Amino acid sequence: MQRAQPDNSIQLADTNYAKATKAELSRQFNQAFQHYVKAAELYIHLSRSEGHKEKDKVKWKANAQRALDRAEKIKSFSEKSTKPKGAGVEGPSLEEGSAVAEVRLTPVAVNHFAPHELYRVLKKGGQINDLVFPLWDESSHEAAPREGLFTDPDGQPKLSPEQTAVSAVWRRPDLPEANGPPIHILPEDILQHVVTDCSVCASISVCLEHSRRFGTLIAEMPLYHYCDSHGPDSTCKPVCVDHRERLDFKFLFNGAWRRVVIDVQLPYDPQKGTLMCMSALSEKPSWWTLWPSLLEKAYMKLMGGYDFPGSNSCIDLHAIAGWIPEHIETRRPDFERERTWERLLSGFSSGKCMVTLGTGPRPISLDERVKLLPSHSYAVTNVFEGAEGRAVTILDSWVCPGAESSERLKSPTVSWADALNMFDGIYLSWDPAMFKNSLTFHGMWKRSDPEDVSKQVNVIFTNESPDYEEVWVLLTRHTPDTRRTQDFIALRVQVEVELHAAALSIRQAVCTKETYTNSTHILVRTRLSRIERTGVLSILASYDGDASEVGFTISAYSSGSVDIRWDETIVSPPYERKVSGAITHKSAGGNCTHRSFMVNPQYHLRILAPPKGSKGVGKARTNVSLRTGKDVPVNVAVVWGQGKRVTELSDQDTIASSGAYTYGSARISEDMAPGDSTIVVSAFDPQYLGPFTLKVDCTFPFDLVPIPQEGAGMYDKTIRGSWEKSTAGGGPSSQTYPRNPRFELNVSVQTKCIIRLQLAHPSASERLNVTVFSASPSGKLTQHVATSGAYEDSLAGVVIPLTNLSPGKYWVVPSTYKSGVEAEFRLVCYFSTAGVEVGERRS
Repeated sequence: MQRAQPDNSIQLADTNYAKATKAELSRQFNQAFQHYVKAAELYIHLSRSEGHKEKDKVKWKANAQRALDRAEKIKSFSEKSTKPKGAGVEGPSLEEGSAVAEVRLTPVAVNHFAPHELYRVLKKGGQINDLVFPLWDESSHEAAPREGLFTDPDGQPKLSPEQTAVSAVWRRPDLPEANGPPIHILPEDILQHVVTDCSVCASISVCLEHSRRFGTLIAEMPLYHYCDSHGPDSTCKPVCVDHRERLDFKFLFNGAWRRVVIDVQLPYDPQKGTLMCMSALSEKPSWWTLWPSLLEKAYMKLMGGYDFPGSNSCIDLHAIAGWIPEHIETRRPDFERERTWERLLSGFSSGKCMVTLGTGPRPISLDERVKLLPSHSYAVTNVFEGAEGRAVTILDSWVCPGAESSERLKSPTVSWADALNMFDGIYLSWDPAMFKNSLTFHGMWKRSDPEDVSKQVNVIFTNESPDYEEVWVLLTRHTPDTRRTQDFIALRVQVEVELHAAALSIRQAVCTKETYTNSTHILVRTRLSRIERTGVLSILASYDGDASEVGFTISAYSSGSVDIRWDETIVSPPYERKVSGAITHKSAGGNCTHRSFMVNPQYHLRILAPPKGSKGVGKARTNVSLRTGKDVPVNVAVVWGQGKRVTELSDQDTIASSGAYTYGSARISEDMAPGDSTIVVSAFDPQYLGPFTLKVDCTFPFDLVPIPQEGAGMYDKTIRGSWEKSTAGGGPSSQTYPRNPRFELNVSVQTKCIIRLQLAHPSASERLNVTVFSASPSGKLTQHVATSGAYEDSLAGVVIPLTNLSPGKYWVVPSTYKSGVEAEFRLVCYFSTAGVEVGERRS
């Protein structure tokens, strides 16, 4: 990440402060407030930056305090000012005795793409497991003391229980000087001992296989800086020569390359004198063959010790080499067997992909030569298609040549079909050099605000390729404590035009398969259509956990045919409203294919015309964000409901929708004209319950109020009935209409009523109507009082809206449009007064 030059930051801070004072003297208090806050942010950033004199930091800190004091005084003044109708935004001076007029301050928008904002996230990401790992570009290799060898002031990484059980001791390797040509280590030389570092061993092994095939030195990447040349090659010196046994490793962690410093002491078995960590098998051990053990030690320091809970190889390789991690679960129902093989074979053969496999807690081997260990990582050293079909060669670093080699092969080859049944996970690491274009954004989730645990950024793309292209988006959760397992993340990426595509009602009956994961990485590959030349990728990154503040990094990758850039023009609208609610047993309606959809929580949104004199014209940019628990798939839709409760969704009535149901959150961004509409919050199925937070922000003023449930505050009665052969009279056009069932209402006092008719088993092929008639002595249906209207086939049924009934006797007649339809139904009646008698009239 490129940070702003210090001189630029100083100039920008001074300029904002000067503009603030000038605006305040001119009684432009809103502008003054904005500039004071911005100046304070920049001065605070400068006072915390590295590489500046202490006296300058003290000065900038004082400047920040002065700017904040002035901003606070303006804010206090605005809160005390009166608000007469038609008053302007700007007010008088702050001198005592001045006439008080309305001073309305616009909230200060934070530019999350500003260099100092990105830097703040990365700086905080250096605090890991109670140690500080500085950014690589901001730290340097400090010379060891002239006398004595370097000892890590942070102490040694914590030992694992297996190491502690044998009373492992730390000591410096007693090895001869590295003379002669370098010794190249092979994948089979990597040995895993008793510690749970199988993923690291598998990672180093696949790097060494890549080196054997393509002449690369990926595993040595954290030590590149010790090479004399611009890249790692055979001229690299042994890692400890001329460095007094201090080593500086370079790892990509928490969004940036960081410096991890260790000494060369390693854990040894005091009885056998052998290494108690990952090691390389060699007939002549030397400094040339020691680097895997030292690399593992540095990584274990970063991860909290040799007793760390473990990870997977694509996470390890992301840290070691910066390659893009992708985890594929073979047990998922949407696993693409054929497509995965094609990608695997192509990527491995071209050197663009490294592969490891992982077992589950109870693995079953389909090959008697292979005895699988539970929750274990295996390196893949070959992927090929031969005469006997598709196959992979796996390497188990836990197998030590010798006594056990007769029982198990160290590098068996198994068929691809067997591998899919034996292993639960495929871990891929992709070379970022595959992509010509890339973007990186660093942000922060804040638990104090439910909305702040879902962050949206947009990528603007231009596609010049005649073929299908992909944009890859990687979400990385920053990890201050590698032992935490309660943090979950989710990533959703959509081409924005898809959010407004036709057949919204069909999309809203679909639940996406993306769920929250406690992994630190999620990769989403989004395919661009050949007809999509320009567009916007909407990226929603979500967090669920109890941490107060969590950093994250979003990286986007594309080929040279697809130009990508961040949309930095997004500005939060000035008007905002948040409401809290819950999906309960009474309000869990499910998606729009359920008859109960109408009971979902709904809100009346009224967008007002912009104030006179404002710059707002036309439509208002409106954002609707819904946040729920991570295990609840939800959708939010805005409908032309005139602010009234809607019973179903149709494409023509839907203004905007968040699309397919997604776990934990849903979001809409739409330009809307002033007027009334209805917001519908729903979970995928009625079985999903839980609290939610709904946030609406808009560039125009607006009102947002909950819509009561149908019949809220009224007395309700439910009557069940059926159309049988003798009573299925059909509609009024049929001469048999009077044969339909009749239900008698005895109203003793003036009342209001709502009556809904529903099929017991909804059917889209049957159209319904319910009508209220005044009872007549002759028994004929002559004078109707209220009706549900034209016959409709709605899943929710049909309803007689709120109707006044005078004291008297009435008949309620439910009917289908076609005669002869035999079906069960129910009538749900709501009355404003108690005591209304309802019962079926028997002829």
